[in-house]
Amino acid sequence: MSGESTSQRDVFDDCRRVVHSVLGGYNGTIMAYGQTGSGKTHTLIGDVADPELRGIVPRAVEALGEGIAADDSGAEYEVRLTVVEIYCEKIRDLLDPLGRDNLPIKQGLDGGMFVEGATEVCVADEEQLVGVMEAGLAQRAVKATAMNSASSRSHCIVTVAVEKACPDGSTVSGKLRMVDLAGSERQDKTGAAGQTLVEGSLINRSLSALANVVSALTEGGGPGGGHVNYRDSKLTRMLQDSLGGSARTVLIINCSPCADNAAETLSSLRFGSRALGIKNTVSANRRLNPEALQRQLDEARAQIEALRQEVEALRAAGSSTIDGGGRFTAGATQQGATAVVASEREEPLQQVPGNAGALAHASSSSGVGGGLQAAGPWVEPLACGFALATSMLLYMGFEDWLLRQHGYLVG
Repeated sequence: MSGESTSQRDVFDDCRRVVHSVLGGYNGTIMAYGQTGSGKTHTLIGDVADPELRGIVPRAVEALGEGIAADDSGAEYEVRLTVVEIYCEKIRDLLDPLGRDNLPIKQGLDGGMFVEGATEVCVADEEQLVGVMEAGLAQRAVKATAMNSASSRSHCIVTVAVEKACPDGSTVSGKLRMVDLAGSERQDKTGAAGQTLVEGSLINRSLSALANVVSALTEGGGPGGGHVNYRDSKLTRMLQDSLGGSARTVLIINCSPCADNAAETLSSLRFGSRALGIKNTVSANRRLNPEALQRQLDEARAQIEALRQEVEALRAAGSSTIDGGGRFTAGATQQGATAVVASEREEPLQQVPGNAGALAHASSSSGVGGGLQAAGPWVEPLACGFALATSMLLYMGFEDWLLRQHGYLVG
């Protein structure tokens, strides 16, 4: 919960753990929702040139850069950036000099959504990443209304993809999606007319589709439940992994402190309250290369062979103890039975992920041995408090699983 006096740094600190988890292979989403003029763009973007007024997006970019620089494991990183906007239900590439629009949305092999054909820039350092991001944001559709002199006329989505090649041959990939939603509008307040009115109508329609998805998810929809119509709008389709999917999601509800906007503020708070019921099943994206899969297979085979030899040795030591099928005979002693049972429960069997058969199947069926492995999954509900202020945060907590899985907190 953040009041009017809350600094931009304090707001980002509440999102920091989601940002850092991207380096561990988790997908994350930070999204700002609220009526027009309530401060969403200020919260997410802010004044990039001012260290105090910078928003979440430039701070997240900086945090990712610091995390990569602090990694002394020998891993190699690749960072890619895309910036798109959804304007009048058409997806426009903000990094394309030609301004291509109406790009299609596709679903990747990992279940995540991406914009096919969107410009994806590989960046070498934090400075270049910020520069590319600023260039993209400068192309965003903005227009003055009676309520906002620089009203965003589109939903803007900044995506930072991080891929880490680990020394053990595995690849860890995470994606951070930061979404500055266009504000909901009332024509009698904005004074919109002509094209501006059309834009406002389409913005409200997509936000209505977003509200419908949230309601469906909180009423039991999603995986294993009822149907959730993500295809009602380009926005909900893009956010499919963020709402009811595998991403960690922070939802910021921006509210105007003006009494004249009380009805819109109440509507935004109700939206946030419904979103509390969404539970995402988060998991890390870890992929083994063919060499790593073969190494695991060889280790499993070696352990199986060692155990086989141990059983053969026990069989040779006393043929009256074990019959040809590996079963104890009537003359087996309690000591012999204990020895064999103990050998079958040796710990090394539990240290290899899966078994030899599963590994062989993964290696042969995938062709390139690039099967996706997921850490988790863990179910993460939303949790938040509410107050009438400039903004407030809804955060999917994940400290418990960090402590349970790794014994420490990130950040």
